[in-house]
Amino acid sequence: MSEKQNVMATAEPWDLVSKGYAETTMQMLAEYAEEALACLTLHENTAFLDVACGPGTVSLMVADQVKSVHAIDFSAAMLDVFKQKISDNKLENIYPHHGDAQNLPYESEHFDAAISMFGLMFFPDRAAGLAEIYRTLKPGGCMVMSSWAPVADSPAMQMMFGALRMINPDLPEPKTAVESLENPEVLKQELLDAGFKDVSIQSVTKYFPVEEIPAFWEGMVKGSAPMMLMKQRMDEALWQEKEQLALAYLHDMLPTVPTTLASDAWLGMGTK
Repeated sequence: MSEKQNVMATAEPWDLVSKGYAETTMQMLAEYAEEALACLTLHENTAFLDVACGPGTVSLMVADQVKSVHAIDFSAAMLDVFKQKISDNKLENIYPHHGDAQNLPYESEHFDAAISMFGLMFFPDRAAGLAEIYRTLKPGGCMVMSSWAPVADSPAMQMMFGALRMINPDLPEPKTAVESLENPEVLKQELLDAGFKDVSIQSVTKYFPVEEIPAFWEGMVKGSAPMMLMKQRMDEALWQEKEQLALAYLHDMLPTVPTTLASDAWLGMGTK
């Protein structure tokens, strides 16, 4: 799939999934965010940048550790969820912004640390996104970003894509895109090309519980942008028919529950 065709690089699926994402996927991604934040040195005077912040997974985690958090995302609905969480927690040092992270609205050399968790990998122009992070970091500032590893390395992703193909059999089998950030060598080279030094790549594996198939499926639908997009484009009767096929697939693939499913990701780190 070309970048031009990649609907995940548009706001629509993320707007659709915003509330369910915050209830389900956000909790899962927080485990990866903990690993990423451990790579950064944060303190009470840190100016922190959260790129493709979604519903604020990372920003909310670091708000009490840093001076300020500037967070940007192109999904207005995700930011609405985020802003409600900011209000609920009475946080006054987080500044969400609706905009294009390939053209950051911040001054050069402003931030001490930056992060992008599972967002930059969808950018139509990853080089522009990385260049903007680099521009806005102070000399000596650090950044960390994440990308999913190949689906073949992640049973949790295999389950999701398998269920997607039950709903839409025309979807191709997921294959490793060697030119994408699934390839750690590409991730490393793109960080170097952006100007970062001391670049390193780290593999992270997390395990997620599957207690019951119906609950697992419900969480998958609520928290998966591709799944919600499919659901939104079908009438209710057709969706229910397809849903039964997906549930049958999951029962076949996961005959023994409760169980756990692993999902692998890459962390890329660099210093300006």
